[in-house]
Amino acid sequence: MYFKHILLSLACALSVYMAQAQTYGDGLVINEFVAANDSLSGIADPNGQFEDWIELYNGGNLALNLENFALSDKPDNPLKWLFPAGTTLEPDGYLIIWADEDQSQEGLHANFKLSKSGEFLMLSNPFGEVLDSLTFGPQETNIAYARRPNGTGNFIMQNSTFGYNNDEVNSTVQRLFPQPLFTLSPNPATTEVVIGWTTEEAPSVLAIDILNLTGQVLWRGVGGSYTSFRIPVEGITPGIYHVRIQTDKGIWVQPLTVTR
Repeated sequence: MYFKHILLSLACALSVYMAQAQTYGDGLVINEFVAANDSLSGIADPNGQFEDWIELYNGGNLALNLENFALSDKPDNPLKWLFPAGTTLEPDGYLIIWADEDQSQEGLHANFKLSKSGEFLMLSNPFGEVLDSLTFGPQETNIAYARRPNGTGNFIMQNSTFGYNNDEVNSTVQRLFPQPLFTLSPNPATTEVVIGWTTEEAPSVLAIDILNLTGQVLWRGVGGSYTSFRIPVEGITPGIYHVRIQTDKGIWVQPLTVTR
């Protein structure tokens, strides 16, 4: 009887340890980043600025509370930038951090920038334990350094998949046009927003999404061919979001403000 009690206690302790290990970051990785982002990318932060960005992916089975998790570009300072309270990431979810040294702006903004010539990047849990890290070389403007397969593979250069599965990247050269592919009207919007194309021929749309500032998909439209497209936003909480359109020619993203 005593021996069974010892075994049961050990099993309980092991299950608690495993739960804590998952709670503190198992499966969380640096999944993609762009170290040289400009206006031709179409990917702007909530203030309309084209800043470098980092995407995290939660490949674990549990939702993660990321308060006091950290990102850093210095191996001797793993807790350089701490995630604020209230930052969470669901399983199979993506999270966007802007690397622009401007923490006064809305959204997640790290206190360091990424270097196009290459540098170091690290992700740690609140105990300073390194969850993921890499040293990367020179980067290309508006080209992502991303894990393939998504969440687990080695980093390769490819078209960006902002808040999206890296395996679903379009092989066509992204952002073929010197201006955004689409317009949003009205913007700010209250009940709906209409997407219009800036090209003479409407692209073949694979997906239309509305993402919040952490990269989570709040609404998804059905792909197809449209001369214009209406998105209802009356059910979305007022704030700043991103509209992301994946087409046969690449992926474009633009900020959207919802008001009442």
